[in-house]
Amino acid sequence: MKTRTFQLYSDPGHSWVKVPKDFLRQIIGKDWRKVFTHFSYERGDHVYLEEDEDAYRFHNWCLANGIEPVIRPSTSRCINLSRIRRYSPLQPIGD
Repeated sequence: MKTRTFQLYSDPGHSWVKVPKDFLRQIIGKDWRKVFTHFSYERGDHVYLEEDEDAYRFHNWCLANGIEPVIRPSTSRCINLSRIRRYSPLQPIGD
């Protein structure tokens, strides 16, 4: 099984896995947005999958495609609310 590393960002209340949108299209398909909830966020070419339901779904999609996701925690410690919370909530339609 291949591995691929993804960054985990956290604040005192929550965590998100940063994933390129192109990678989601590759492993899920063009309707990848329908797989995830509005509790995740997006900015530019990346989505930030919330740690509970969406990150779990992402992990399963990776495994189904022969990829072992390696989640690497960010080295920076956010003691306040993360700026990720100000990004756009993930929409069920889009690019």
